[in-house]
Amino acid sequence: MSPYPFALTRSPMITTRQHCLRVKNLMQIDQKQRSIIYHRGQVGAVRNDTDIELDFRQESHFYYLTGVDEPGFHVVVDLETNKVYLVPPTIPENDIVWNGSPDSPDELLQKYDADEIVSESDLPGLLTDLDPVTIHVLDTTDKQVLYAAGITDKKLSTTYLRDALNEARLKKFPWEIETIRLAVYGSSQAHKAVMQQAKPGLSESHLEGLFRWICSRNGMSRQAYIPIVASGPRSTTLHYTRNNQIIPAGPHTLVLVDAGGERGCYGSDVTRTFPATGVFSAEAKTIYNIVLKMQESVLSRLRPGAMWSELERHVIHVLCSELIRIGVLVGEIDQLVDMGIPHAFFIHGLGHSVGLDVHDVEGQLPELHLKRVDSAGYLTNFLQGRPLEANMIVTVEPGLYFNDSMLDIWTQYPGYKSFFDLDVIRRYRVVGGVRIEDTVLITKDGHENLTLAPKTVKEIEDIMAGQQLSNSNFSNIL
Repeated sequence: MSPYPFALTRSPMITTRQHCLRVKNLMQIDQKQRSIIYHRGQVGAVRNDTDIELDFRQESHFYYLTGVDEPGFHVVVDLETNKVYLVPPTIPENDIVWNGSPDSPDELLQKYDADEIVSESDLPGLLTDLDPVTIHVLDTTDKQVLYAAGITDKKLSTTYLRDALNEARLKKFPWEIETIRLAVYGSSQAHKAVMQQAKPGLSESHLEGLFRWICSRNGMSRQAYIPIVASGPRSTTLHYTRNNQIIPAGPHTLVLVDAGGERGCYGSDVTRTFPATGVFSAEAKTIYNIVLKMQESVLSRLRPGAMWSELERHVIHVLCSELIRIGVLVGEIDQLVDMGIPHAFFIHGLGHSVGLDVHDVEGQLPELHLKRVDSAGYLTNFLQGRPLEANMIVTVEPGLYFNDSMLDIWTQYPGYKSFFDLDVIRRYRVVGGVRIEDTVLITKDGHENLTLAPKTVKEIEDIMAGQQLSNSNFSNIL
């Protein structure tokens, strides 16, 4: 029996034709007018002034339209016939010696959901034969091939394609959901492994390497983003990615790991915070349980029809109430929230969409592209003016941070110091920062939490003590 929970072979063909049709139906265009979509994928790159290849990762919109995670491809979608033409790059003979032969047209048709394979040399002729009135492109698309074929900017439109792609990618097809489910599963196993090995004196880079390795053993050789392994005082830095320090000893030391693997270009996003010693101090447990309460309160309200802005306001009220309860803040909840004071401790949004990008499309209605500030004084972009819907995948990631710079700004601002009890803050400041983040699927009746990594105080302390959790397959992969 294989020691791996999932086969490491290439995933089945993604039915990206359905993606193309969804994009077409979302484009606010005259469907009777002859038009096409043209997009070019990411090209390969080398390190500056060398011939050393950089890791390749496909541009997300191109992957959505084609499922191709190889450099140099083009795609043409005929919006009248719905035919998809895939155009592979021309490979010089000398490159074949080094990199091997490219797939044949028949092999490409077996791998990708396209109707016809067209060579780069035949692409100008295809464009001439299709003779579109309008060619829909992204403003970032490399258009050199179009210009070389004699097409002028008068035929090109950047008005409709991006909004349609952003809207199409917001709700996932079943095959996308399953791919993300596998990515989150593998990431959850990696988080468990990190918890089991972490201890004072170990390097942050050791834990990062372990996380990457467990992800790779679960079929994910690529990370969705640079892992964050922030120990001790670094846990208050949101995007700390140096990961080059030694985990400090001390009863209050926490390790915050924000990391997620990527499978077939689809990402995951999971954060866990745990004690370096394996046991939470009283102060750390208090702060951790506040964040857990914030997250569980939001998860209980997560369902189709819920408004993200209302969930954000709700979680701020939960945080404010808890900070008053433990004595960090002084005053009435409504006044403190209206003044924005809880944001001295919660300095990022509640979550975001996850998909082909870890910070995926935001779901803004086209007329709401400008940022706005809600009534609680909090800047929010995600899902402006619209509710959650089934088949969206989002993160829920509340945090509570005793960040020195942020606290100094708030407590030194004229008229604000009286709302903070500095003696109590000094007691909890040694904890640093806590974030708990899950990747969650919105279902027709509520939600499904795809994340399996431990997150209660007992679960974390048990697994760090070497006890196996009932849903852990860790022994199968380490």
